[in-house]
Amino acid sequence: MDQSKFNNQPGSAALAVPKRSFSLEFFVGLFAMAGVGAAAYLAVGLAGLELSSKDTYLIYAEFDNISGLKYGASVEIAGVPIGEVSDIVLKDPVAKVTLKLTRSVKLKDDDIASIRTKGIIGDRYVKISRGGSDKYIEEGGTMVETESVIDIEDVIGKVVHSLTGDKEDDESKK
Repeated sequence: MDQSKFNNQPGSAALAVPKRSFSLEFFVGLFAMAGVGAAAYLAVGLAGLELSSKDTYLIYAEFDNISGLKYGASVEIAGVPIGEVSDIVLKDPVAKVTLKLTRSVKLKDDDIASIRTKGIIGDRYVKISRGGSDKYIEEGGTMVETESVIDIEDVIGKVVHSLTGDKEDDESKK
């Protein structure tokens, strides 16, 4: 039904449209934008993304074997996390691991990076053992002293192989 016909007729009262409140709409919109901003901030935080990396720097370490080491693994000195593994690349015949460290910690040129396991069957992490040098590794430098993973399976295989190998050598001499 077209109400304009009724409103244009003489003697009929026009319906009053309520006045819109600018302040109410403004505050509802502001609250909605704040909610979306908070959700975005939490999503970035939960995803582990960094918007700036001014408080970190990169150091490289080369290992013969990094079995089980993954991206995001922690880097620790004396059990205190100082960074994380940010990249792993094969640089034949070694694995080149990129360590992203906090700027407050400087590594010395004779520090030893070794790959260890948390617990009995836990995740792998990089443990830094301090050296006694006065020289520091510059940003983008490479750690010279590294210790690869001690793989229990390899050790057991070598022991079994050496035991069976001795018996075969003794039998061939007879």
